[in-house]
Amino acid sequence: MKFSNPNMFYLIWLVVMLLGFVIYGTRKRSRVVRQFISSVLIETMINGYSPKRQWVKGILLTLSLFFLVLSLTGPLVGFKWEEVKEKGVDIMIALDCSRSMLATDIKPTRLEQAKREIIDLLNMMHSDRAGLVAFAGTSILQCPLTLDHSGFSIFLNALNPDYLPMGGTDISGAIKTAMNGFEGNSETEKAIILITDGENTASDPVEVATEAAKKGIRIFCIGVGQEDGSPIPDANGSFKKDDQGKIIMSKVDDEGLRKIAAIGNGIYVKSVAGDMDLDQIYNNEIQKKMEKKTLESGKKKVWENRFQWMLLPAILMLIVEIALSERNRIGQGY
Repeated sequence: MKFSNPNMFYLIWLVVMLLGFVIYGTRKRSRVVRQFISSVLIETMINGYSPKRQWVKGILLTLSLFFLVLSLTGPLVGFKWEEVKEKGVDIMIALDCSRSMLATDIKPTRLEQAKREIIDLLNMMHSDRAGLVAFAGTSILQCPLTLDHSGFSIFLNALNPDYLPMGGTDISGAIKTAMNGFEGNSETEKAIILITDGENTASDPVEVATEAAKKGIRIFCIGVGQEDGSPIPDANGSFKKDDQGKIIMSKVDDEGLRKIAAIGNGIYVKSVAGDMDLDQIYNNEIQKKMEKKTLESGKKKVWENRFQWMLLPAILMLIVEIALSERNRIGQGY
């Protein structure tokens, strides 16, 4: 037997408390009667007085409450198999993990805020598969497409700038890795969400974005960072400098990302305060404009709720408790 109500133990504890009150009340009542009336005179002064009946009524009331609470816990006994089909789209999230993502112009850092926004996105996704690409000067498939969003979160939380050995911002490589992460034989509609704070430092990503568009893959770009840019933290707690000793500023290539999104039939979002509009991209673009296909089908075990098994004896005992008088009938021994 299983229980569907997560508050089962609290409900059972409530029954125990009620049982204690019933026992305490019954004993106190008997004690008060015996305090003022001699046990020899009780039956003479109180016609049909029966402590046993009072105890029986108390026990019946307590058991009735006990079974009533058990019915509220949703006892699950037996199960059946149901055919389940999950329909959705495939979403590959490419996250920039370069050292510039540690800039604090967006609190607490660009990278941490991006992670939080992605977690919020996962909470909105129910039947869509998500995959994760981490990139800087190189890119890797951190998490393949999965419906297990909790597992995805574990891979996401592990990301930091030290995870990738090569610095820079290879947007072309990120898009390629994301494309390769999709299943080639899948008819599911596909989307890439690219989150970055820097200018592309490798080959021109327009060619790769064009290839993705030909395959029907939509690309959404999010540029992270203030308009004026931000210094890039280094491993020593200072900021990176060029050969002339000037602090290097990390700036988003708005024009380049806007072009990639246009080619990829997506949209470009500029985030300067931490709000990356992932919810808007998901709800207004992916959910409304992309067709959901069957991602997974199979059978799911569905447990049967047998609350009525507990509710029936609760009602019967409550009826008996109400019908049972506290006193014996005159001339009746019990």
